[in-house]
Amino acid sequence: MSGRLHVEQQELDRLLKQLNTSRDQMRKALDALRDIGPKSTGSQALDNACEEIHDSWDDAIGKIADGTDAIEKMLRSTRNNYEATEQAIRDAFEKATPDSSRPAKRPAEERP
Repeated sequence: MSGRLHVEQQELDRLLKQLNTSRDQMRKALDALRDIGPKSTGSQALDNACEEIHDSWDDAIGKIADGTDAIEKMLRSTRNNYEATEQAIRDAFEKATPDSSRPAKRPAEERP
């Protein structure tokens, strides 16, 4: 290990997108299960089973989705903080670096 911190902002963006997609897919799957009914399956037993699964998973998936929202919010904040820190470091280095359009000053002992 190099002993230094390295943050890949593009990877954080990718993770944020995956969290968002996963949450949406869970909700869509639950909605599809809720929408199954006698007109789509034709079997009362199957409809009842789907309803039971929906009821048992509805609260759990809602909690997972809420947790995913919270994780996404904090991860986005973390990403933005890293980005702001990196920009501040770049700005500090730009201020500390001599302007390349001006000739560099020579130390006094080297002057004629």
